[in-house]
Amino acid sequence: MKLKFGLLLFIVFFSQTFAQSIARVENVKIHSKALNQEREVLIYTPIDYDWRTNEYFNVIYVFDSQNREFFDYTTSIISFLTDGNKSFIVVGITSPFDEKLDYSRNNDLLPILETEESKKRYGKYSGNADNFLNFVETELISYVNSKYRISNQNIAVGHSLSASFILYSLIQKPNLFQNYIAISPNFAYDDDKLSKDIIKFDFAKLKKESFIYLSNANEGIEYWKEWKPARENVYSFFKDSIKSKKLTVEIAEYPENNHWNTFPPSLNNALKFYFENIQKKQERELSKEIYEVKIKVKVNNKNDTIYITGNQSSLGDWNPNKIEMKKTSDYERSIVLKVQSPAQFKFTKGSWDTELQVIGTYNNLTINPVIKKEFEFEIMKNE
Repeated sequence: MKLKFGLLLFIVFFSQTFAQSIARVENVKIHSKALNQEREVLIYTPIDYDWRTNEYFNVIYVFDSQNREFFDYTTSIISFLTDGNKSFIVVGITSPFDEKLDYSRNNDLLPILETEESKKRYGKYSGNADNFLNFVETELISYVNSKYRISNQNIAVGHSLSASFILYSLIQKPNLFQNYIAISPNFAYDDDKLSKDIIKFDFAKLKKESFIYLSNANEGIEYWKEWKPARENVYSFFKDSIKSKKLTVEIAEYPENNHWNTFPPSLNNALKFYFENIQKKQERELSKEIYEVKIKVKVNNKNDTIYITGNQSSLGDWNPNKIEMKKTSDYERSIVLKVQSPAQFKFTKGSWDTELQVIGTYNNLTINPVIKKEFEFEIMKNE
């Protein structure tokens, strides 16, 4: 505990010393061609994001964030579940009612309906899910990837119809998201269409290790009776029939909670399961592609011998004295390597006792060799 407390004090000190000493939420307006309207999104960046220039972050996409509670709860709970050791960028995707356009969240979240009963129930407020999915993929995620330091993993979080939508996105675009937290989804709309489509889906289309968390509250017990049989069909399928080695499914039921207040316990337990069982496994998964990169580091002492060590064989498999960098000048060391993505590494003087702290990170250095081929770092002056 002393070590953790000391680390916390260290982080607090640096938080007060460098720019962006509090977490930040930006309101971004995107003029969407896919939706033919302007859409506002919320983007949370963690504490000291501006200073942590050599860190990349996984992203959580929270749908239905016009209900600010969903977005705020997600940004807050991560630190408590991980003792402050994990940081994410959180993107809140809003689906507000637009009175001028007579457009509602259901237009975003429901596909074109086929049964007369569903058409009668939802009326004109449905049928735009494919355009909304196109907006998410080609405009929103592209914007986030171009503006922020994004790592390889992401999580989609949805509640109710937005939980149904993220499962619909799994079927339509299987590798857009890697992880899905679907809280109280409606599987029953349009004669159980979503339930049937999930059961028919070919999960061999998943390219990466993926995770689905499904939960329900007391829906189908005293209200929305049609939800229960559709849900149970999906649960039975995942428990008894799914054979994909690339998929982990966790199912939780909260019969003491109602449809609205099931969000906090569901999200808590979903993220806790993800941190404990999924994230490390996904981080070990490397790209099939190999990239040649040049890595340079500025040192404080012209006599320093510097080693690089990281998460793959070309980086020494975390052996602190296996790969020595070349001395290119008194105060610079460099190396050319072939790496897979994501490449994570540290610098040492030959042992873990001499691990070096680099400006712009508290954690492992991460590079994205898909975008860049040369990377420069600088050792802190007190090292």
